[in-house]
Amino acid sequence: MFFYPMLVRILTSRPYKIEGDSMLPALINGQYVLLTRASSSSRPLQRGDIVVHRHPIGLEGIYVKRIIGLPDEHVRLDRGQICINDAPLEENHPDYDPASDNPTINEWWNGSDEYVVIGDNRRESHDDSRAFGAVPGERILGRVWFRYWPPKAWEIL
Repeated sequence: MFFYPMLVRILTSRPYKIEGDSMLPALINGQYVLLTRASSSSRPLQRGDIVVHRHPIGLEGIYVKRIIGLPDEHVRLDRGQICINDAPLEENHPDYDPASDNPTINEWWNGSDEYVVIGDNRRESHDDSRAFGAVPGERILGRVWFRYWPPKAWEIL
């Protein structure tokens, strides 16, 4: 029973090569992952999903980032602390020290189809919502669900 849905998912996925260090330690430069189209998924995008998206205002580039803010939410990033609708977001980044983050305050009021995305490696992730704002859902190409290269790094994400 498990095999059939997994086979369908693999056959309908598209590959993507990770370029850069913005998603360390979750994803490493040079790894390959599979994306499932967010619009065709039976599960809506959720906080914590890793997504691949086009630049929100049409500039060149495709990015891989983690969703931290969902549609219709107020998201605030203040000295490394993320708050969703004024409640602190619990995060699991063992190598991340919020005190070392940029003291800049960022704030977003997401529309009904907008997502705030940030790289896990916050000090090295410069092309994320802190630079260009929320990402419209139509600009999200897919959700990363499987890392397949190199073979020793295989993992369902």
